[in-house]
Amino acid sequence: MMLSDKELEYLRDLENNKEVVYLLNTRECELISKLIKSYKEIQRQLSALHLSRA
Repeated sequence: MMLSDKELEYLRDLENNKEVVYLLNTRECELISKLIKSYKEIQRQLSALHLSRA
């Protein structure tokens, strides 16, 4: 399942919001960061796949 643009924006906001990050523990922050990195990698791979088919 791909994240919607709104969900990705929400994750980015969480990653950059120091007040929210303060309330999260380290494990939760790492999870958010991994989700964003994984999503970006999936997007990159899909773009490469689309380019290779064109």
